[in-house]
Amino acid sequence: MGDVSQFMKLLKQRFSVWFNKSHRRYGTLWAERFKSLLVESTGRAIETVAAYIDLNPVRAGLADDPKDYRFCGYGEAVAGNPDAQLGLLSLRGETDWSTAQAGYRLTLFGTAAAPRAHAASVSPEALQQVVATGGKLPLTTLLRCRIRHFTDGAVLGSQAFVQQQLAAYRTLHHRRARTAVRPMPLITDWGGLATLRGLRKPALG
Repeated sequence: MGDVSQFMKLLKQRFSVWFNKSHRRYGTLWAERFKSLLVESTGRAIETVAAYIDLNPVRAGLADDPKDYRFCGYGEAVAGNPDAQLGLLSLRGETDWSTAQAGYRLTLFGTAAAPRAHAASVSPEALQQVVATGGKLPLTTLLRCRIRHFTDGAVLGSQAFVQQQLAAYRTLHHRRARTAVRPMPLITDWGGLATLRGLRKPALG
């Protein structure tokens, strides 16, 4: 089975049936459906999403630095796991580990040094105020906030990549999708990233 969405659907259905039968219950077991995001595998998109994922423990308050969190790919790479280091080298397009690691820390923190405790965090309220007033934040600060385009956006990448995916969808399904390529919110320099889906809920928070 090569389709992750179909696999997750089957897994969740079968587990729900087993769990409900085992616990003599019925009804929905999962709060939300499985979501997937198609990310352009080169350039700014993949590194930005990787940094966003590696900063999950920081957003959750589990660590000030993802290298200190044991269930983090970046933490594994810093700890010396060769597979994780190879992944980071590939992500950065580098061959030297020290250069790749320093560059990735710039993406994570805006500095190659250790982060200052909570220095780059921003509350959802403050974030919405910045959005409402048309202000901008550094990407390193914004990555510490929840960005729904990274979970609900369907496709993320350069404008050309997203347009290509939309054209492929229209060709495959022989119909015109009721969506269009959309730029990311103008609150930071996304490096030309675009998305496919407009969100009904606030995109940031």
